[in-house]
Amino acid sequence: MIKIALKKVCSALALCLLIAANPATADADTNNTLKRLYEMRSLTFAILSDYYMFSGLQGDSRYNREIESNVKQFEDRLTKITDATAPTAKLETLAAAISGWQNYKRLLETNRADFLTQGYANARLVSELSNETIALNKSLGKVYTSLIDKSGIKLSSLTEQTRDMGLIIQTLTAEYAARSTSSLGQVSVVSINEGGMDKQGEGFSSLLQELKAATEKEKRIYKLVDQVEVKWEFIAKSIANYNENAVPFIVSSYGDRITHDLATIEEYYTKNLQAKK
Repeated sequence: MIKIALKKVCSALALCLLIAANPATADADTNNTLKRLYEMRSLTFAILSDYYMFSGLQGDSRYNREIESNVKQFEDRLTKITDATAPTAKLETLAAAISGWQNYKRLLETNRADFLTQGYANARLVSELSNETIALNKSLGKVYTSLIDKSGIKLSSLTEQTRDMGLIIQTLTAEYAARSTSSLGQVSVVSINEGGMDKQGEGFSSLLQELKAATEKEKRIYKLVDQVEVKWEFIAKSIANYNENAVPFIVSSYGDRITHDLATIEEYYTKNLQAKK
């Protein structure tokens, strides 16, 4: 056992020395970790949205599977960012994010179990889950910012913009799912979108137009941005008028597609910036 432990320590030390000697490797590792942190923030809201779809559609098995899949994806990334060799391993902000996830997961499992056994969930606990979602997102955001500050890495402005847009879409679809599928939604997730869903939607539209202008010379990327715009226009009115003719499945589905397209655009600009170094 001592030999195995010593071997792991030596391997970690060797990796740290390699990274220290190779700034390009360090930058790539930091970029990958920042991407994981962004994805974890996005998954935080995606899981909440899936929970509301699951409970609002009477325990729909599809969304139950989505919850389990997204929880696994979150924990896979959590394992990587807490690894001893990860650039986030020694950040003071990491502990709060780990604790936040434990609280979030406990509430998620409790609410899901309540619905499966009783046919309904406790309104107070559902509200707590929404609040934990907001708190976990903030904690992960602090880890993200701390890593940028510590590493001094420079991200493409378009990378940051597409990530901001991805988070906005996830918060909008989560709140829409809550409001349109459950009577609990009116009181439990109102604070997810600061300033209200209308304001967030307008903000997304503005960022989308900026992205279109910035990518018009990149044909493949511009085409993707155009596809995002088409999908957004299809659900924007429903989000703004969530009390009328609720279509949670459509908003959830199109929100996921927009998130996927934005991730493709973000990855392009992240790799493009790395290639120039």
